[in-house]
Amino acid sequence: MKQKSTSLWVMISVGCILGLLVNGFSSGRVSAQAQPGQIKAQWEKIGVVPFFKGRRSTDTGESLSCPICELYFKAENIKGDADRVLTRYVQEALVKRYAEKVVAFDEVSRIYQEIPKDDTKDTPRSLAIKVGESLGVDIMIVGTVWRYRDRPRDDLEAQRGASVAFDIYLIEVSSGKTVWKTKFDKTQRTLTEDIRGAKELLKKGARWLSADELARYGINEILKKFPL
Repeated sequence: MKQKSTSLWVMISVGCILGLLVNGFSSGRVSAQAQPGQIKAQWEKIGVVPFFKGRRSTDTGESLSCPICELYFKAENIKGDADRVLTRYVQEALVKRYAEKVVAFDEVSRIYQEIPKDDTKDTPRSLAIKVGESLGVDIMIVGTVWRYRDRPRDDLEAQRGASVAFDIYLIEVSSGKTVWKTKFDKTQRTLTEDIRGAKELLKKGARWLSADELARYGINEILKKFPL
């Protein structure tokens, strides 16, 4: 009896320790909306426009057709290079999947820098279309990020980890239509708060993730739902 009690106590203790040390993801999921039949059955080229920072409002709203100057975000919620990091992650993921069908980002960036812009009139959609037309691309990917922050390092008691939120849109250049869009919005939490995050967590070594790691995880999840 004593041996059984000791074993039970050990199991309870281990469970408590794991509850404190093991981290999971928030219950938010990747959500996608598609419009079947609008994506070309045969497409040859796809490109990625540099991510934009912000969204139409702090709560909700379509940001793709919002003038650039009206995109809103809190500086403390976004790391300075978040837009560049996400752009690179998307580009790398697409190249790995579609190879030569993906236009080199250096080429996209060059055209993006050359085209005239008016932040009071241009929107992420209009700029993506301009770039796509100049490159002769069938589909352009546009992204907006409004949260991208790491876990506070100066607070050892912090029970919240990295937090990342962004939208991704697929634009058919010839029609200018949005043929697919998705949102990723996650904050890493302790496993005791989010049991469903255990599977993803254990694959990553049961630790707090950086914002970059969480963002890369998000891109990989989105690619699983990609309609192309």
